[in-house]
Amino acid sequence: MSPPTVLLIAVETAAGEQLQAALEQAAIDATVETTKPECVDTTLLRTAVGCLVVPVTCGDMAGGHMAEAATGLYPNLPIIMYGSEADRGDHIQTVADDDLGSPELVAAIGAALENSETMATRPASRPETILATMFERNSEHLYVKDTDRHYLLLNDSSYAPPELLGRRDEDGLPAGATYLDAARGDDLQVINDGTDILDIHEFSPSMGKHLRTSKVPWYDETDELAGLIGITQDITEQKERERLLRQQNERLRKVALLAAHELRNELQVSTGHLSQVEADDEHIDAVEQSIGRLSGIVDKVVSLASSDSPAFEPEQQWLSTVVWDVWSSLSLEAASLEVTSDRRLLADAESMRLFLEILLSNAVEHGGTDVAIRVGATSTGFFVADDGPGVDVSPRERVFEAGYASEKQNSGFGLYIANRIAKEHGWSLSVDDSEDGGARFTVTDVERPD
Repeated sequence: MSPPTVLLIAVETAAGEQLQAALEQAAIDATVETTKPECVDTTLLRTAVGCLVVPVTCGDMAGGHMAEAATGLYPNLPIIMYGSEADRGDHIQTVADDDLGSPELVAAIGAALENSETMATRPASRPETILATMFERNSEHLYVKDTDRHYLLLNDSSYAPPELLGRRDEDGLPAGATYLDAARGDDLQVINDGTDILDIHEFSPSMGKHLRTSKVPWYDETDELAGLIGITQDITEQKERERLLRQQNERLRKVALLAAHELRNELQVSTGHLSQVEADDEHIDAVEQSIGRLSGIVDKVVSLASSDSPAFEPEQQWLSTVVWDVWSSLSLEAASLEVTSDRRLLADAESMRLFLEILLSNAVEHGGTDVAIRVGATSTGFFVADDGPGVDVSPRERVFEAGYASEKQNSGFGLYIANRIAKEHGWSLSVDDSEDGGARFTVTDVERPD
């Protein structure tokens, strides 16, 4: 029978050689294997381990966090933490000595190996090796969390560093509070309700990354909820391509609406003059028929330009995620944005982005480059408010009319398109004064996910 394996977390392999010599001197039959701190989780999946030895600190990672992650994977695995400040409670044995060859540490390892009959001591199963390979080779952010939201398994992706092992997102991610609140809300929904969270779009302002996340409940071998399994993908480049396409489509839509508006005005003028002609001539009849056909073409252009893509597929989103997504694409330096509260909603992703892009751009166009904008959730929807000059028109609903513009350089179709998007979702869009004296656009009747 092979001797049991002692897994030592260390940066240098020389540390493992030192511990191996100390065990041999004490006549303890065991093999020491060394793993780097960022690989401890997948090494545990691949290796039959009788005892885990953890330093108080190892590189940029804290031994306590690594020990907690290992305990989450294999609850009965004997863990010994050594170092002058080692103190982790009853479930993790501690040795207050920095020397790997200390008699106290060697004795603790010997005692742990005598009673080491856990899942961690059996040879790795085929599914475990598959899982380990996925975490080692996949470029996407894969992770497993316990019910307290600590990372138990974590691959080395560009999005989340391995230093998060044994910690929560808010302990080590350089992300904004709104993003972390949304991520925590998703975690808790999966853990508390046992429901899936699939293809949620997120945006982290501090990291400047657009992300797509899916999380599902994790049930252990006793069919008890043990945490969650997730994957987060960096889709920043994809979102940039979508943003450019969206801007191009919006420009084309506005050009079409503006052209149709001008053509309709000219056709009305022509029709008015033609009605004053008294002669009964076949050429006049032909002109009337031509004007009628042109009017029909203009109506068709307006109808097509006012409609969104027929592929209208509502999906659940966080309000803050879409807002920050759009805001990052506007590249505004002096203007400021604050998301005061957040909520989940059901909306077509592209239509929702265009809707918010119109409202945020409208605030900047009328409030100036240094305008302050606030976005927040309400009981039935959300609002977009600014501290600009407000809406000086009566009735205020005129701003939603096609072709209405308070500025000469404005096409007058932005808010008209926004209102059509709202109606297609079954929302109600209204405008009023904000608390800061500017404009406040309020959206109500917004559907929540089940």
